[in-house]
Amino acid sequence: MERITDRRLLGGHISTAGGISKSPERANAFSFRTMQIFSKNQMQWKARPLDENEVSGFKKYVSEFNLVRIMVHASYLLNTASTDMSLRSKVEAALREELSRADILGIDYLVLHPGSPGDMGEKKGIEMVAESINRTLGADHHVKVLLETGAGQGNTVGHKFEHLASMIDMIEIKEKVGICFDTCHVFAAGYDIKTPEGYHEAMDSFNSIIGLDKLLGFHLNDSKKGLGSHLDRHEQIGSGMLGLEGISNFINDPRLREKPFVLETPKGEAGYGEDIANLQKCFNGD
Repeated sequence: MERITDRRLLGGHISTAGGISKSPERANAFSFRTMQIFSKNQMQWKARPLDENEVSGFKKYVSEFNLVRIMVHASYLLNTASTDMSLRSKVEAALREELSRADILGIDYLVLHPGSPGDMGEKKGIEMVAESINRTLGADHHVKVLLETGAGQGNTVGHKFEHLASMIDMIEIKEKVGICFDTCHVFAAGYDIKTPEGYHEAMDSFNSIIGLDKLLGFHLNDSKKGLGSHLDRHEQIGSGMLGLEGISNFINDPRLREKPFVLETPKGEAGYGEDIANLQKCFNGD
């Protein structure tokens, strides 16, 4: 039987405890071919400069373990949809730092939650996201920014494909932006990706509104809550409301064979063995 880790770019969010150079080996322990990390503490504004030895070690082991299309997840503090001008300057400075760190590490994708404009409305929030990216992302950056699909919790933007398309339309350097499709979030946002019929309808909609060429990565997560709940609650693969039926739609779609699939399940590395075993159950081997 073909192992899913041999046939898909499967990975997980990996700890950088003890140094960022240790993360590739942790990923390799699961036979992952890709991974996601934080390049700094995700709940703090400040970050110590990356240590040169850690950077060289990281690059060495990424190459040694044949890891590709790696993602860095931007800090959860970066609300690019905010209309608060004093906060926006802080957010944009931190986003520049995230972009710089990703480039230093040679990482391909920086995943960004668009954020919330509060009571100012979706249209304003979408404009603010595009403005922040236009002010921080340059043609000289190696890394691409991946806007993450949202669940629609609170006043956040990005839970409708139309939101993301509008953001991209307003971003100047379009070749440097794409989408990270979070399966839990999209299901919670109200797209029926569980049934084969609903999945095809959702993906056809994504393709017509945004384009599959902009779909550069996935967060592969089950959902604790049901379709259209608008609640961002990840679950282990096969243990949630999306289930193996929904997850199998993605891993068996031939159009997605070369896309990185990153697990962000609640148990983290302690649960990835279980997640991989469940993915194997519904993988058709193509």
